[in-house]
Amino acid sequence: MDTKNINILGIIGLVGAIILIVGVFLNWLTIKDLDIAYNGWDIFGNKDDAFDEVKYTFVPLVALICGIISLVLMIVPTIMNTEKFEKINNILGLIALILSAVVVICGILFYTQSFTHETILGDVTWKLTDLADIGIGFWLVLVGGIITLVGGLMPILKNKFL
Repeated sequence: MDTKNINILGIIGLVGAIILIVGVFLNWLTIKDLDIAYNGWDIFGNKDDAFDEVKYTFVPLVALICGIISLVLMIVPTIMNTEKFEKINNILGLIALILSAVVVICGILFYTQSFTHETILGDVTWKLTDLADIGIGFWLVLVGGIITLVGGLMPILKNKFL
């Protein structure tokens, strides 16, 4: 295999996809008053019914699925970047780009969510970040999604402009 056929820029997408997958299994939330930590898989599985009111508990599953699919999709554009595979590489890069954009958007929605509760004094609204500290796993998923987004764009840009 000739090294000039290897898309060095596609390696960015592979690294981003690996970061996405790893981030799901690291700490996502730590409840401030209780010092209880939950990883992304716990949030998706609704461990101990702790996340009944938390929206977007599906984000870790989406990140895991998109990370695995992006990992597989970015192998071909990275290794086989010849003119013969230009069209398929563009399609695979576009799919990885769309999947990672979904992860980033869902991650932002998860981070910015809020809860409203009725009290005697009226409705009270709390942000997720008021109740819990956001852990490294969530940030890795967000960064991995952004890196995979860039990596998915690279086969298209390389075949069009380079």
